[in-house]
Amino acid sequence: MAQRAKGQEAKLVISGPSGVEEGLVDVKSLEMEMDVEILEEGLLGETANRFDDIFNGVGGNAEMQIGSRLFLDFLGRVQDRAQRRSPASAQFTITAAFALPAGLRVRLVFEDVFFGPIPIRVPSRKEYVTIRVEWKCSTLRRVG
Repeated sequence: MAQRAKGQEAKLVISGPSGVEEGLVDVKSLEMEMDVEILEEGLLGETANRFDDIFNGVGGNAEMQIGSRLFLDFLGRVQDRAQRRSPASAQFTITAAFALPAGLRVRLVFEDVFFGPIPIRVPSRKEYVTIRVEWKCSTLRRVG
């Protein structure tokens, strides 16, 4: 059977205006998506539709367990930028790194990230508290 990358070979790092967000390290799940839209148009006198596509950016979400108060600092920095209490130039970057079975390391770098809703989930007394972070941006670099 062919070797494939597993979750144990994936790592997520969120960097903000103050450096690496140390409180967001216990990643439970990660999902990334390129937002490409298909355009379709039907014209008179033609027997099939025409197609095209446009790139609308990239995004993703991650669910993380929280283990220190540092995640509160991250929430504060996100809120400060969204409410323009810190410079709008304050950028967040998300890097997803993968160690592939052939020995290669590749990274996806999401630059100048903007965050959506950030729910905090406390499911029950025997489960860990989690935070879910959604993001979108217009630039994705592939390294490796």
